Amino acid sequence: MFKPKTSPFNDIARQSANIVFAVSQIFTGYFLTYLNIGRSLQSQTEIAKTPVIPAGYAFSIWGFIFLFCLFYAFYQASPSKRENELLRKIGWFTTGAFLFNTAWVLVAQLVTFNWPTVLIIILILICSLGALFRLTDYKKTLTSVEKWVVALPVSVLAGWVSVATFANISSVLKQLQFNNFGLSETAFALLLLFVTGAFAKFAIYRSNGNALYGLAIIWALVAIIVANTNNDVVMVTAGAMILAIVLTVIFIKKQKKESFIEKYFGRFFA
Repeated sequence: MFKPKTSPFNDIARQSANIVFAVSQIFTGYFLTYLNIGRSLQSQTEIAKTPVIPAGYAFSIWGFIFLFCLFYAFYQASPSKRENELLRKIGWFTTGAFLFNTAWVLVAQLVTFNWPTVLIIILILICSLGALFRLTDYKKTLTSVEKWVVALPVSVLAGWVSVATFANISSVLKQLQFNNFGLSETAFALLLLFVTGAFAKFAIYRSNGNALYGLAIIWALVAIIVANTNNDVVMVTAGAMILAIVLTVIFIKKQKKESFIEKYFGRFFA
């Protein structure tokens, strides 16, 4: 089991790295675009668009994620938080998520969607889920500030990346002209949606019914429906996945397990 080191140097390094990479993940893409280097991520997405790519508006969630990740980064960098138990538990996971997010933007914009982008986004997913699960296992009650600047960005980031990972894989396979195991594009998209839904249900169970994670998944699935108004099968399947996510959260509550959302955010979000 991963145990964070607790030396002062390690704490300062963790705090500094979170700030550096929380900022770099925001501005790397803008910097490359300003210098007219590579292709924009929007154009890259259009080149390898598949039925599991959400409608363009859905990617605006990155603005929300980046903003709250920035709040988190500066919050955890306070000298008074240097020895904070929770931040020590999740700090290197969030650092990894921000670092690999920066790397993903660099590779995707400079090259194109390819296998390195798949490897990197899987690393983002591992790090974000690592932070989410350690947050879930934290036994102490979060402060009001921690609910907003720690639990919120970690949960939403993990949820969005859970869908983005499978979308990224679908784009790379299309770029490489993969034959989808002999399936049609729609049939292969349905397979990916089922896998995405199953993965999301596992993460929701593991995070004790984290509805914020689930809401990020639902945001992406709704956008997939919007992007496939001419494909009834994909629309119905994405809708079924949304229903499955909602029922999973409700089931956990019915089991009388205090859900993550109730534990950390109270009735306002429950």
